[in-house]
Amino acid sequence: MVQKLRREFEEIYFSTISTTKGLEALAVNIGISKNSMRRFLGKIQDNTKLRDSTLSLVAQRLGYKDYRDYCNSVGREKYTLDFELLDIYYGIVKGQGTSLNETRFQLANYYFAEKIISDPQNLKEFVKRFAQNEEALEYVLAWHPSYENVAYKHYQDALLNLAKFSSKAHIKVFALAFVYFGKFMSESLQVEESGKLLVQIEKNVVKMRRESEKFDAFPEARYMIARCIHDYLSNGDGNKYHLPEHLQREITLSHVPNLTFTERFIYRTYVTNILNVLEDYESADICFGEDVSEKTIKQFEVDNHAYRAHVFLYRLERAITLYHLGQKDAAMDIFELLPSDINNVKTFSFDSKMYFELKYLFFAQKLYPKRKDIRGRFELLANRMKFTYLQKI
Repeated sequence: MVQKLRREFEEIYFSTISTTKGLEALAVNIGISKNSMRRFLGKIQDNTKLRDSTLSLVAQRLGYKDYRDYCNSVGREKYTLDFELLDIYYGIVKGQGTSLNETRFQLANYYFAEKIISDPQNLKEFVKRFAQNEEALEYVLAWHPSYENVAYKHYQDALLNLAKFSSKAHIKVFALAFVYFGKFMSESLQVEESGKLLVQIEKNVVKMRRESEKFDAFPEARYMIARCIHDYLSNGDGNKYHLPEHLQREITLSHVPNLTFTERFIYRTYVTNILNVLEDYESADICFGEDVSEKTIKQFEVDNHAYRAHVFLYRLERAITLYHLGQKDAAMDIFELLPSDINNVKTFSFDSKMYFELKYLFFAQKLYPKRKDIRGRFELLANRMKFTYLQKI
């Protein structure tokens, strides 16, 4: 069992443990001695038995609760949730449509969604059992887009299944575009596949806009994210990338009249996120438009309880943009407003919390390049999520 744990650890942390310096830094970050790390990796051959506490610390860096949880998970091919209960629970909404106003239902759905998405076997069984229950698939997969899992094939397969069976075009756009994003961030998206996926997304965007006259900020943003990435993959030549003029005009939303502040806020938050990842800070600044006052942002939080968590990412992306455009004092003023311990922020949900922390640490590295703890935590999360693209920037 220790050998299996070692192989999984080496697979994820290979870039870090391939050098002596990297191995020692990782040992410090995990909280075990350098010799214990070497012994675990088989670089020291002696009769000293590895402690369970050491194995648990390693297992925790792979996403398990402890070493016992790892042992119980290895080779398990059966789900852990009570699906008879879920059959009853999601059975009551089948054919009823989805609603944001069902507070009591949503609290339990949040709990179930986390358990379903975080475990590959649970997710596999859920998709199989609820293939004909469109509401159940939407409540779990579309309402809780998991950045932590989006680079993993089992989760991407579930989203592609959602896109296949959903009757709603905006759900199809979300599912396909989110898979697109995950493949790009894990550097597994090729130009040819990018083009084919984008064609599917665009076909459903046309249908989505026909089905509703209302501007749907989340799928519209994900559609634009896919377009930006595709243009980058198709036209990037290794030099500094700039969004073409026609896309720069579109991201301002000047062609869409009468949008609410909430719609513009959500759209700008996520489109600027990808533009900053692509290092096109000028286009990100165009997308942001005029600065939004803190008073307006705070009022947005009051008026939009369900969207409060997005304020963190908006502020962070604004700080990143300003920093790289030379406005470092303004960037620091915004950055210092952000909570440093993201795990204690209750408004951050399980599906986005890890990504918010990853982007926070990604920027913090630029501000504090000598902080090994920041660098170590960033590398840990990037490896865990397979967001290797960020490690290259």
